[in-house]
Amino acid sequence: MYQRILVPLDGSPVAEAALEVAFRLLPSEGGELLLVRMQEYSKEARSSEIQIVSDAFDIEKNRCNDYLALVAERWRSPRCRVLPQVLDHDSRTARVLARSADLSACNLVVLTSHGRSGLERALLGSVAEEMARICSRPVLILGPKTPEVQRIKDELQAMSNR
Repeated sequence: MYQRILVPLDGSPVAEAALEVAFRLLPSEGGELLLVRMQEYSKEARSSEIQIVSDAFDIEKNRCNDYLALVAERWRSPRCRVLPQVLDHDSRTARVLARSADLSACNLVVLTSHGRSGLERALLGSVAEEMARICSRPVLILGPKTPEVQRIKDELQAMSNR
């Protein structure tokens, strides 16, 4: 069992599928789920002399906090603590996540891969793949065909067909 598990979330239902697996890997009591969301704008935006840029930073930070609060509420349980945290986007996403895992002394990072390939993967990269390479903590990557991820994708497909 893993005592403290970090789950990076990007706001997508596919990313949230990692929560099901992470929750099952926690001990029956006393575990912690650390939910993290990357802030889209860098810290420099907050100190910008241009008001609209500074306002955008604050709006995005509030949006991230609201999202994490909703997700944390869904996963609250007497069995574990759920700790939401918004991370500043001051470097490559995987580096920020790996640093957060180290600083919070996580035993495991659980995340999903969107399964991008070809040009899309070349342009956007793979946070999951980079995490597996650079993170000093164990990383569990749920691929696009794992049951939890596939179930979410099937539900989304069914909703779009209505």
